[in-house]
Amino acid sequence: MTSSAPPDPAAAPAPAGPGGALVADGVAVDGTHGRLLAPTSLRAEPGSVLLVAGAPGSGHTALALALAGRMRPDGGGVTLDGDDDPRALRRAVAVVDTPGVSEPEPVLPLRTVVGEELAMAGRGTTPRAVAEWLTARGAQSWVRSRFEDVPAPVRIGLMTALAASRPGVRVLVLTAPDRHGGTPVTWWQVAAEHARAGFAVVVTCTEGSAALLGVPAVRLGGGHAGALPEPAGRHARPEDPTGPLPAVAPAGAADLPPGWTARLLRRRPADPGRGDTDSGDTDRGDTDRGDTDGPPDAGTAILPGSGDGTTGTTDTTDGDRTPDSGTTDESTERTS
Repeated sequence: MTSSAPPDPAAAPAPAGPGGALVADGVAVDGTHGRLLAPTSLRAEPGSVLLVAGAPGSGHTALALALAGRMRPDGGGVTLDGDDDPRALRRAVAVVDTPGVSEPEPVLPLRTVVGEELAMAGRGTTPRAVAEWLTARGAQSWVRSRFEDVPAPVRIGLMTALAASRPGVRVLVLTAPDRHGGTPVTWWQVAAEHARAGFAVVVTCTEGSAALLGVPAVRLGGGHAGALPEPAGRHARPEDPTGPLPAVAPAGAADLPPGWTARLLRRRPADPGRGDTDSGDTDRGDTDRGDTDGPPDAGTAILPGSGDGTTGTTDTTDGDRTPDSGTTDESTERTS
């Protein structure tokens, strides 16, 4: 199974001619109850992928519609090859899986969704043609599945390839593909494949996804053209986002990132001779509270699948509590 395949000449013809850049200059969109999109500027060149990062609800859909000539901006403008004709934009710019716009109904079978998209591309829509198209991309297993049950990597790859197969399309706008979950590398690879085929690709995502990729991103609502790099940090990823993303385990308590639960730490059991002041916290391995009797251990992280590298400690990761030597079972002590 493959989630996507490089666009082939029959399925996704490359844009005719070298083409020009898609340019947005201070594009802003107002809604009934406030601003939908703060002024945003960008330049998407053929054969490249441009990330536009912003918080959810900060104008992802509005930007996609403005870039595609489907929504008139209240400020700024969009041009392709220097032409701001909305009809030319609609012919050349395709919005991919945009919520509330081009996002398929979740209950439709995949074969129906693909058939409708192939019809828009002027291609065959018979059941056999649809099955052959999906088989060529390793997605034949989901031909009868509801669209909402198709895995995110397959969904993103198929929807992008279908949009790229429409005649005259030169620019692809993927709207918030990270909302489907999974690793950002999945949809980045799909975007890169189509960029290598000659398309200009714009992808909107969260700033967290852009940081994971380590790729410069235009800020949604930033107001200025050009990519703004994500500052490097302890979680910075390699420059090549298509390469492996290594996971580095914390070395000690001081290195644990926010969100790690207290049960991921080993602690020394309380001294039985000092009395049972709060044995429940110690038994649970609750290290977030500062009222345990025993001193903290070295803060060794218990990672999934790791062995017990210490002795005289209680492993509460799986909920089974085995008393160590020198400790008293709480239930036994209370009944006696």
